[in-house]
Amino acid sequence: MIRALIRPENTNISLEIPASFIGKQVEVIAFTVEEPTEEGVEQDHTLTHYASQKSLAKDWLTDEEDEAWQNL
Repeated sequence: MIRALIRPENTNISLEIPASFIGKQVEVIAFTVEEPTEEGVEQDHTLTHYASQKSLAKDWLTDEEDEAWQNL
């Protein structure tokens, strides 16, 4: 994975990629780091746990997990 922060001076961006990327599907995502938030709405960085809760429950909600935590 290659990650770079750039500050474009016009509407064109040119990328040079490693030779090992040739012939492979490459995803390029562009967004501003200083993305404005809605005025009056405070960002809640704890919302991530709600998004991952269902996925993590597959590992957490098992008999093995219950047994591992029973003495705590």
